[in-house]
Amino acid sequence: MLLSATASLAGAVEPGSPLPVVPPRQRVQPPAEPSPRSLSLSRFLESPGKEEARVQLWLRFNREARLIEEGVRDFLDTLSQLTAHASQDVIYSHERVQLDAELLLAQQEVDELADARTELLDEQGKADPDNAILEGEVAPPWSPDGTLSREALGSRASSPGVERVLARLTSVDNRLDAVENQLLPAAEEALGSALLALSSGEATMLEVVHGLHFLKHQQRLRLELRTHRELLLMELARQVGCRVEQLPWADAPVAG
Repeated sequence: MLLSATASLAGAVEPGSPLPVVPPRQRVQPPAEPSPRSLSLSRFLESPGKEEARVQLWLRFNREARLIEEGVRDFLDTLSQLTAHASQDVIYSHERVQLDAELLLAQQEVDELADARTELLDEQGKADPDNAILEGEVAPPWSPDGTLSREALGSRASSPGVERVLARLTSVDNRLDAVENQLLPAAEEALGSALLALSSGEATMLEVVHGLHFLKHQQRLRLELRTHRELLLMELARQVGCRVEQLPWADAPVAG
């Protein structure tokens, strides 16, 4: 079929004349929509961008993450000093090696966070050789907890972009509630119990370190969820055309 159609087309052309070339059809592409700012927490932590509010949020995350890691480092250092002269029956040699390694790792994580902060400030044209808190770096309190009023958001609450942000906010709020009211208290209680058991010889050093890791994980998770929530609120405020502190709450929220 294809060969016969080609032959009939060639027969209609005078000898020596150029073959007609039919340009391929061009698909009409719809105009590209401007790409939204990344709401991914991991991408935000890698590069917050140039917007001042996002940079301040990144600096806040970095500072509070360093406080958590410094707390872990200091806890391990105190634990190491308290058990330095314990007998072999209480603290085994491999546990001392593990404790020393954990202490080095904690200090490394503190240093990495400090280096990341310095790198960001260099990109912003700021210098902070003493690693002090810069003027204006201290962020306001976290946005209040509570439920946003869809009615007060008006007609924009039904737009697809706002609906997506509100859905993600609900998911983050649910996870944050579970961490703050269930996992974090349980982790604190578990570490306290492990310390008491260690002092009475009913637990090992590694069990205490495991409890410390679990507590740190919940603390970092709470910080990440708080940061992600602020990121989503910034995007929601941008889409409805107001500032974050002007977003309407359905009830009287409690400060985060």
